[in-house]
Amino acid sequence: MARSFARRLPKLLRPWPLSGVRVVEELTDLGDRARVWRVRADDADHVAKLTFDARRYVVPGLRIASVLDRAGIRTGRPVPTSAGALCTGVRLGRWTLALLEFVPGTPFDWSEPERCGDLLGRVHHVLRSAEDVAPAGRLLDFYQEEADRVGGQRGAALSDAVAAVRAFDRDTGLTHGVLYGDPAPEVLRSPDDELALIDWGTPSWGPLLHDLVCWQRFGAAAGEDAAARLLSGYRTRMHLADAELAAAPLFRTLHRAIDAVWEAR
Repeated sequence: MARSFARRLPKLLRPWPLSGVRVVEELTDLGDRARVWRVRADDADHVAKLTFDARRYVVPGLRIASVLDRAGIRTGRPVPTSAGALCTGVRLGRWTLALLEFVPGTPFDWSEPERCGDLLGRVHHVLRSAEDVAPAGRLLDFYQEEADRVGGQRGAALSDAVAAVRAFDRDTGLTHGVLYGDPAPEVLRSPDDELALIDWGTPSWGPLLHDLVCWQRFGAAAGEDAAARLLSGYRTRMHLADAELAAAPLFRTLHRAIDAVWEAR
C-alpha cells in the first residue's frame, strides 16, 4: 500500500502549488496510523503525510502546529494548498493527506534535559493563551475508552489509573490545556542548534502534568537528575504548583498502564 501511494504522490499533491514533485524517501518508522515521505519540489524539501483518519481528526493538530510555528517554535507546520486548505481527503475522505514543512535536524539526545523542559514549557505556555487550537479529543476520555475496549486485568489497571488522576483533579486540582500527547516526543536539534518539536498528529486536551511526566520518563536515560533538570527548564516557561506536582506518581502509573495495553496490542 505504501509503495503504491508513493508512486501516486505527485498526482495526489496537485492541490498544492508545487512543480517537479518527486519522492526522495519514506520517513515512516511505525506506520499503523500514518505514512510519511520526504518529497522534493521547487528545489525545496517537504514532508507528505498520509494519515489513516478523516480530516476532522487531523485538522486540529495542523492548526496547533501552525500556531506554535508562528510563535517561533519549529513544528513542521502545514503548507496550505492553492485554495488555502491545510489538507485534502483521500479514499473518499476516509484518509487525509497533508504537506508539511521539512525540518532539518537530528534527533535530540536528551543530554540537556533542561532544554527539553524549556521547549515543553514554551509549547504549553503558547497554547494556553492561543485561540482556535481546540484538539480533536480529550486524553483521559480516550484512555478510559481504551480501558473499556481492552477489558480484563490490563483494562482494569488502566481504568483504575485514570480514576486516580481524576480523583486528584477533583480534590486538589490540575492545570489543563492542549497536550502534545505522544508518549515518544520527536524533538530535533536543527543545524543552528535550535530545538524543534515535530509530529503533531495526536494532540489532545488534558492535564499538562501528563506531558511533563511523559517527557521525564522518556529522558530518564540522560541520568538520575534528568527529571529534576527537565522540570527546572519547564518552570522557567510554565508554572505548576508543588501541590499539583505531587500527582506525578499517579501519571507514572497511568503511563505504565497504557504501555501495558498497547504492548498487548
